[in-house]
Amino acid sequence: MRTTHLKFAMMLAALFTIAACSKKDDTATTTTTSTTATITALACGSASFSSSATMNSAYIATATIAYSGGNAVAYAAGTAISSTGVTGLTATLQAGTLLSGTGNLSYSVQGTPTTSGTASFAISFGGQSCTLALTVNAAGGVTLPSVYSKIYGATSITTDGTWVTIKSTGLPDHKSVYYATTNPLYEAFSGTTYGGNTFSKNPNSIAAQTYTFKIPLNPVAASTHASTPLGPMGVSLNGVPFYNQYAGPSQPLTGEIVSFDQGWAHPDPGSHYHYHVEPKFLTAAKGSNALMGFLLDGFPVYGPIENGATATGLDAYNGHTGVTADYPGGIYHYHITAAAPYINGNGFWGTPGTVTY
Repeated sequence: MRTTHLKFAMMLAALFTIAACSKKDDTATTTTTSTTATITALACGSASFSSSATMNSAYIATATIAYSGGNAVAYAAGTAISSTGVTGLTATLQAGTLLSGTGNLSYSVQGTPTTSGTASFAISFGGQSCTLALTVNAAGGVTLPSVYSKIYGATSITTDGTWVTIKSTGLPDHKSVYYATTNPLYEAFSGTTYGGNTFSKNPNSIAAQTYTFKIPLNPVAASTHASTPLGPMGVSLNGVPFYNQYAGPSQPLTGEIVSFDQGWAHPDPGSHYHYHVEPKFLTAAKGSNALMGFLLDGFPVYGPIENGATATGLDAYNGHTGVTADYPGGIYHYHITAAAPYINGNGFWGTPGTVTY
């Protein structure tokens, strides 16, 4: 009998041990699934709106903002974010589910803007923040063509029906060795730069500027073609100015190309960061056939590729007339080239506007 009881006790102990081990194993293999939507980057600078806004007119539109690093988690609708600068508008996040990786957030923007100018919204989502900017046109004025909304680096874009006024700080939105080392966009750089040259950093640094570019809304060919200036001759999509192919009066860029950073640009002694040649970051991000910006004469600048091949048939001003994705009816436009004048330096096709800074 004692032997039987002993065997029974041993069996119970074994069962308890197995159960305990099973519970321990189950606990050890349990994983926690994140229920919080997170992203690694939010691109307000390249956001788009489904329609344009005019002061004192009711406005309802959808703003689309690209993100990256999504974790495939659902998120609820947000609360209304009031605009600053131009007041009277709100932006509200629409509910959705993040994709794993890159995708878009949708915000409902509505209200009645009180003045013309730029309405700004402080966007914060998934651990990232940025400022969403909406251009509001003057009442009774000419609607700003949508192509100008591609200049995502502008702090303000307006038109009076004759001129388009573009304001910018000129700060690049990409990495550069010329930023202060404390700036999040600082990145060390060495090795090969534009044209296969070995990089040699110049002593200058990047600083914010107060550019105001005033370009014709409806550009036309000039009877005489004015020379491009030393300094800003146009503005790129990210608000950085275009310069011509000269380092100084009739001085080629030969000695300066070595100082072009990882974005193929550099700052001058006045801390004005600028592109003399192809803006590498923009052609990589937008495509080598995409719109890159505008020169002061109002004509658009495109990358080096057209219809799947290097653009050909360019005139002395680095341009020609033809259909583009932004101008299906055709327009004179410049193309960036690998050799001088790179963007343009032989003269404006149209009559240039002005730039102050």
